[in-house]
Amino acid sequence: MLSSLVTLLPLLALVSATPIAKRDASRLIESGRNGGFCLSVEGGRAAVAAGKVTDGTPVVTLGCQAASFWDISRGSGSIVVSGTIYAFDIGLTPGNNGPVKVWTSYPTSTQQTWYLTDDNRIAQTGGFQCLDQGDNGPQTYECTTGNTNQVWNVRFNDPPPTPSASASSSASASASSTVPPVPLPTPTDILPTVPKNPSIVKDIAGLGQRLRPLGREDLCVTVAGGYAGIGARVGIAGCFGNGDTFTDLQLFDLPAEGTAGPVRLHSQPQLCLDAGDNPANGIGGKIWTCYEGLAQQQWLFSGSTLRTANNQCFDVVKESGPNNQKPYGTQADTQTWECSTNGDPYQSFHVLV
Repeated sequence: MLSSLVTLLPLLALVSATPIAKRDASRLIESGRNGGFCLSVEGGRAAVAAGKVTDGTPVVTLGCQAASFWDISRGSGSIVVSGTIYAFDIGLTPGNNGPVKVWTSYPTSTQQTWYLTDDNRIAQTGGFQCLDQGDNGPQTYECTTGNTNQVWNVRFNDPPPTPSASASSSASASASSTVPPVPLPTPTDILPTVPKNPSIVKDIAGLGQRLRPLGREDLCVTVAGGYAGIGARVGIAGCFGNGDTFTDLQLFDLPAEGTAGPVRLHSQPQLCLDAGDNPANGIGGKIWTCYEGLAQQQWLFSGSTLRTANNQCFDVVKESGPNNQKPYGTQADTQTWECSTNGDPYQSFHVLV
């Protein structure tokens, strides 16, 4: 940390934080450590657009093209997710390696009042914690001289986005600033060597849903081998057309978005996606007999990730290559892996709505 911040912190402790009436609206906050990645709520602009930001939504870093916008200015004040009532919050007892989230904005509250310094640090007003880009994503850490993990470049010179009618009406009604546009993230093709099928198969209401990797609506999570048996491997394959012999092996009943529960095969609801007795990095995806409340079969579905209680996410095995198993092949394997805080596209799945 440069000397200007070290000198400033004791002074901040003597002053009560006061809200700043006017903030610079709709700004990206780029990591000084990881250029091209910006501070964001989990799910980015898409989550803001869908009104999915709520108390406790984690703060992560995403590619800047997908990251959420913030209302922020130099000096002391709240840092608010643009177009919402949610502010950057570190809780009442922040410490090193502490998690960061957003919470309903309470201007001047200690855990939500920040000082954006002239040397591009985001420091807690009246405290000694700074926003820090750790190995696993944003965290709080003691403000430290020369720590480049604590440099954040607010893009004040970028033109603010044009207001859009597509933004959430509930958010615009409760927020004082202009609601920015909230385009969907730019998809990342995790399987660029697999030719794209321009024909996208849509789900039929009430008959289960296909889980699709981010950016590849032509590919689906699939029970491999043509048969849904206990222990059958789960991979990624081209989506079968409605009515195909093997369509049922791609259709699942998912927990309601934002809740945890089993991921059941729609045609055989006694079979569930299973993470193994001890979910950990590299455990292959499979289906197994469903057992009520069994931890390894409980998945929190955020709308873009499937997460177990011990922070393992359903994940496409990078460069796992095609498997030419009969009667149809798969293009990649699946597994569980520690959930990323940086929007890892290999852990991003969605359903068509």
